[in-house]
Amino acid sequence: MTTQRNTKVLFLLSVVVLVGCSQTRHDALADLGFATPYLEGYDDGCHSKVTSAQTHRDGFRQDRERMFKDIRYANGWADGFEQCYAANKRFY
Repeated sequence: MTTQRNTKVLFLLSVVVLVGCSQTRHDALADLGFATPYLEGYDDGCHSKVTSAQTHRDGFRQDRERMFKDIRYANGWADGFEQCYAANKRFY
């Protein structure tokens, strides 16, 4: 009976540790102190690159007005677009 209980406790601890380690890139950047406009731009840029979309209807996300008015959004979008590209690029 004790072995079964220890196994359950070990399993639950493993789940807690794994869930704690499954942090998204967005969460990691937020923890580093990046501003909300940058994070929103980063998410839009990354999504746009990952979906490889050419139009808004296909999944391309970019707030054109914010790109010109908010440098943090524009920088985040460019970084997200580039980083997701680099992460998904195959090198032969």
